[in-house]
Amino acid sequence: MKSFLTKRNIAIVLAAVLIAVIALVSTGTGRGDGAVTGWTSAASKPLKSAAAAVARTFETIYGYMYEYENVVAENEVLKQQIADYRQDYREYTEVSEENKRLRDLLGFAARHSDYTFEQATIIMWGASNWASTFTVSRGSSNSDIAVGDAVITETGVLVGKITKVGAVDSTAVSVIDTTFSAGALIGERGADGVAVGDFRYMRDGLLKLDFLADDTTVLAGDTVVTSGSKGGIFPEGLVIGTVQGVMKNAAGIGMYGIIEPEAKPGEPSFVFIVTDFERN
Repeated sequence: MKSFLTKRNIAIVLAAVLIAVIALVSTGTGRGDGAVTGWTSAASKPLKSAAAAVARTFETIYGYMYEYENVVAENEVLKQQIADYRQDYREYTEVSEENKRLRDLLGFAARHSDYTFEQATIIMWGASNWASTFTVSRGSSNSDIAVGDAVITETGVLVGKITKVGAVDSTAVSVIDTTFSAGALIGERGADGVAVGDFRYMRDGLLKLDFLADDTTVLAGDTVVTSGSKGGIFPEGLVIGTVQGVMKNAAGIGMYGIIEPEAKPGEPSFVFIVTDFERN
């Protein structure tokens, strides 16, 4: 129906109806005596009215189709404008986020002037159930990174560490990987412990706070940061995460904490690699 009711088809039908009416009326009024002519003229009045009604109907349909095509055209223009606005918003958001990252990094770098950074992008996260790894866009040919270097965010949150350096990219493990460990300080009291990856908690995106002294007070909500010890692999004060809970060891002696990492696996896209820092 829609394909038939085009402006061209409607115009053709309307013209045909008008021509037929004019021809019929002309034939009926153009010959015969006065009585016949009068009768034909009277008889043609309803026909003329019907023709006029048909013409008005087709004019209405024609107008509807004309307006419909205008609405469709306007709708396409609006769709394109919306698409342009969305693209502009995405670009603005990306620039705004990049500026915020750089401002945060500038503030962090000002507080840690002894750090040397390499900016990188996480180009892939590992999909294994047995490990938590990611790949960064820096290697031996385009940076000075080395195995053991800390991978952090612009605010000083520890994401993981480099474990293998390639030519153009490198592999790292996140803080929940079972091979990860770092000396840790807990809460404002600065109690000592070791943050370690544990397979039991890795699948839930968590890690373990182990090797706590018997007199250590650990509370849910305590912030866990790197201590800078354990051979000086990581700088001091990098945020690992927050204590989610405290558990007793299986033997019933001592306890350990469960840490929710600040940098969730799969989330960071832009990171910084600490290639050098002043060791205590």
